[in-house]
Amino acid sequence: MALESNSRVALPALFVAVAAGLPANGSGQSAAGVPRFEIAPSPIELAGPVRPGEYLGVTGPRSAWLGLETGEAELWVHPLKVGNRFRLGFSTPAYGTPIPGDEVARTVQVRPELTTITYSHAAFRVRQHILAPADLPGLLLLLDVDSPEPLEIIAEFEPVLNYMWPGSIGGQYAYWDAARRVFVLSESLQERNAVVGSPWAVNSVEHPAHQLGEAPRTMVIPVDPERARREFIPIAVAGGTTPREEVFASYERLIAEARSLYDAKRAWADSVLASTVSIESPDPRLDLALEWAKINLEEQRVCNPDLGCGFVAGWGHSRNGTRPGFGWFFGGDAAQTMFAMEALGQWELVAEELAFLATYQREDGKITHEISQAAARIPWFDVYPYAYYHADTTPYWMVALYEYWRASGDDDLLRELWPAYRRAWAWCLTAETDGDGIIENTVGGLAAVEVGGLGAALHQDIYLAGIWVAALEGTMALAERMGDAGIAGRARELAPRARATLNDAYWLDDAGHHAFGILADGGTNDNLTVWPATAAAFGLFDEARARATLAHLASDRISSDWGAHMLSTESELYHPLQYNMGTVWPFVTGYVSWAQYRYRRPWAGFHLMDAVKQMTFDWSLGRHPELLSGTFYEPLDQTVPHQFFATSALVTPLVRGVIGWEPDAPLDRVRLAPQLPPDWPAVTVRRLRAGETTTDVEIRQRWTEEGGEQRTTLTTRGPALTFGLVPDVPAGARDVSITVNGVATEVTEDGTVEMTLGEAGPAGDRAEIVVTWNGGLAIAPPRIDLEPGQGSSGLRILDFTADPGGWILEVEGLAGRSYELGIFGATVEPDVVEGAATTALANPATVRITFPPDTAERTTAVVRLATP
Repeated sequence: MALESNSRVALPALFVAVAAGLPANGSGQSAAGVPRFEIAPSPIELAGPVRPGEYLGVTGPRSAWLGLETGEAELWVHPLKVGNRFRLGFSTPAYGTPIPGDEVARTVQVRPELTTITYSHAAFRVRQHILAPADLPGLLLLLDVDSPEPLEIIAEFEPVLNYMWPGSIGGQYAYWDAARRVFVLSESLQERNAVVGSPWAVNSVEHPAHQLGEAPRTMVIPVDPERARREFIPIAVAGGTTPREEVFASYERLIAEARSLYDAKRAWADSVLASTVSIESPDPRLDLALEWAKINLEEQRVCNPDLGCGFVAGWGHSRNGTRPGFGWFFGGDAAQTMFAMEALGQWELVAEELAFLATYQREDGKITHEISQAAARIPWFDVYPYAYYHADTTPYWMVALYEYWRASGDDDLLRELWPAYRRAWAWCLTAETDGDGIIENTVGGLAAVEVGGLGAALHQDIYLAGIWVAALEGTMALAERMGDAGIAGRARELAPRARATLNDAYWLDDAGHHAFGILADGGTNDNLTVWPATAAAFGLFDEARARATLAHLASDRISSDWGAHMLSTESELYHPLQYNMGTVWPFVTGYVSWAQYRYRRPWAGFHLMDAVKQMTFDWSLGRHPELLSGTFYEPLDQTVPHQFFATSALVTPLVRGVIGWEPDAPLDRVRLAPQLPPDWPAVTVRRLRAGETTTDVEIRQRWTEEGGEQRTTLTTRGPALTFGLVPDVPAGARDVSITVNGVATEVTEDGTVEMTLGEAGPAGDRAEIVVTWNGGLAIAPPRIDLEPGQGSSGLRILDFTADPGGWILEVEGLAGRSYELGIFGATVEPDVVEGAATTALANPATVRITFPPDTAERTTAVVRLATP
């Protein structure tokens, strides 16, 4: 082991020098230092014991530390992988052998601006603070050492110096620069360079300078306890596709400006948290998860020196290769994260990303699917097949621009990107060849499925169809805004035809749900999949058929305890570990949850959003994994642990679904359709944005024996907006009464209560809307507390409706299990009218449903809830 052999050779002389107070480098010069400063606690800090094997990432726009909680990491300065297996070890006079860091890594503290691993031993404690600066191309480690006796820290790594996949460099070498106390990594042309070092380091194990070899590079850092009480010990990593002297300058700045780099990163985090949407709900972990989601979504921004600043898809280990998860630029993934960021108010980054993707639009108008960070150094767009091989990314970009414009009212960006939009529109029309109004996979490329039998003989899939129809809806509004009569007229012609195809051609009357795809021979792929949820999330299905499909998607066949399977567990193609054929993906989970809320089925959507919330704390702290097993609540071994569109699956259904925020800034309007769980007595949402106006929403609800009341307070700052509030009254409610600021009000034809608030609003900048009702019944969504490794066993609510005799509740559960379901409003008595189950009132507000053990593993029951 390198740590062991190196330190045994160097240890005695070094300890003698430190103990005698001699300069550590033997030259009579004192090594540069970083005076200690306070590492402040974060209001959203996550901490816990170190979990061996768990991913730990620290990322910034220009660099990434991709590691494990035990301290081992890959070092990246974009677009270069600098090194593998960076790690620390420790030696003390009382111990004859070195102590590997992974054996004494005890706790981890994850903050938005900086992450800390604490190594604790009977003889010392070392806190390793890891920082990825906002602007400098490098990484900075600050070691906070507490040791009563001299200590030796051994830092080692395996040099790589190579482009991100699929780029490559030849002729790399590494050597120790004793004067600068750094390892220099370079190649024959000296155009790609990196340095790794510390001003406290005194020596390294020499290797042939003309090659990298397989042995790790090791530097030794002797620690004078007295000096360590005054200073951090810095280890810096700098690199780039720049001359070597510029890399040295970056290295020196990382150390000299350590405090200001930390302060800048802290200021960034504080700004993100304070300027975007926050929620105060009865679930503090949900509130905290949303705060982390905001940080997470901003962390997808990467600034590549050759390509510009855009959104990467996710981070993970590349191990011995150079593919760090999905740490390169993706168009479709970015569109989905933009839906969340538009709702949160992170508009500046969304605008930048929309323009970034337009920059790499193909001449015929197609928007790129993916761009390697090495794309400027290889024939990425000309030779490699990946750049444009998806069909969905072009309409996705169109929808993302439309949603951004609706949220922000940014006509300037729309005008700037309209030429690109026209080209995207033109390309989409070339991919519609059969006259049904829907663009086709056979012409345009991949969409829902990349691998596996589900995509066999496919002509068009419902995922692509849904995104395209959503793009058509947006195109009509955007073209009208731009005065582009040609595109507006063509979109008005195509939209109803495409929407009819989506609703009719994919509908399976016998099965009662939408099909996955239309085949090349004109038939349909009848599999029940998650993919119709995309169209439903945008509200594109007819009401009755939408609710029927969503009832199927609410079943455990699709909606497991921890999220949505891509493919029904009853399909012959299903496999719980296969990428497109049965694994659980948070990003499609978000679509199902959002769709359930879109069609006012909150009791079927809440647990899915809540599952993504729980992932914030169960796996890599503050992050969300790309995909999980279909059988157990466990990420797959090959999953990307820090995947950004997975994070969007928390934000989008929460803000657009539970809260029901739908801005239309160009029309100075907002639709607000909250669907709170009935067991939430109150919620407050701050800094919802529409154009130049910011709104705080406070909702309080209470239940009585006669009915209930929901009191919504809107407070705005900025120009006037007209709000359309959809009253959230329970099924079967009667005698509904509505007042706005004490004045009786009626709902409009579209079911909303309208009021204008703001600087020019007749009601001023604040309104209180009180909705009361008699009767009615609401069902609390099932709560499922996830534990890693569990199977899927929770209750599902497939449907809940009022009828003249009371209410009909359709549920699904596990054989031999009893479930309790909270009910709010009317006093009812349950009675099973279909299925092998029994019911009872646990108390007046709780129905207990029991499925006998001798039924199928999962079974359904229909329960009538009637007033006595």
